[in-house]
Amino acid sequence: MSAGRKQVCIFDDLSAEYYDLNLTPAADQKEVVIRGGREHCGSRYRVERNGFDFHVLEFIAAGKGTLTIHGKTHPLYPGTLFLYGPNIQHKIRTDPADLLVKHYVIFTGNGLIEQVKAMELFQTPLHTPYPDRICSMFENLLSTGAAGGRHRNQICILQLKQLLLSIDETSLSQRESRLPSWQTYLRIRQYIEQHFPGIQNLDQVSAACHTDKAYLCRLFKRYTNETPLHMLTRLKMRQAADLMLSDSTMPVKQAAERSGYSDAYHFSRVFKRIFGVAPETYVKTFRRDG
Repeated sequence: MSAGRKQVCIFDDLSAEYYDLNLTPAADQKEVVIRGGREHCGSRYRVERNGFDFHVLEFIAAGKGTLTIHGKTHPLYPGTLFLYGPNIQHKIRTDPADLLVKHYVIFTGNGLIEQVKAMELFQTPLHTPYPDRICSMFENLLSTGAAGGRHRNQICILQLKQLLLSIDETSLSQRESRLPSWQTYLRIRQYIEQHFPGIQNLDQVSAACHTDKAYLCRLFKRYTNETPLHMLTRLKMRQAADLMLSDSTMPVKQAAERSGYSDAYHFSRVFKRIFGVAPETYVKTFRRDG
């Protein structure tokens, strides 16, 4: 942190785990992961800064609190992601009744900074609908950074870039994450993921979820690049592929029937559309028994 900046930092952590990679990065380095960690905040945890020397990405894994940044105050709750850096005033506080648990990673370098400046995250906190996935990525950074090894700096850079891409692809604003339309989309998506083997068409989905089929399709168009029919088909084909790989003697017709397709020829065409190769070719290429 730059000397002379007004600050209030009470790091009242109940427990914390950190890794340090490069605390004195050269100015001309393109991509540098400096430091990171996981903090279980105490009841007095409080940070007020006029800025920070490097860019910092934080993720709320548990608990509640508040963040004031860019002149606005936002709630902090599980799934929240936010970014700050040089000349970005920010205040972070935990709720004493529901203490924050958060991950962070400090980084610099023109390559990484250009990447985050192109993201919505650079302007406002976001919410991830996949907190377990994002938390796992932060944990991977922590374990890689703390483990040592001659390639750990480069591995951590690659892991951070993957994390940023995942955030940019899947996260949405806090306001949008609380909209009824988003909650309906999540409910429908979860239903398809849990019941796809027995689902034959979208009419079944719309009836089970008490949602008009046209509205269902609009929700998927709004929140994902994948149509609900493509998602359903992809899950069925993934199941069929796993079945055939686990038993390479399984006839295509049987795999088709297990996946809800009565016509093996139609099944093969759909399988090739999803994977790019016929079922027989897929099994021959990827089976593990030689």
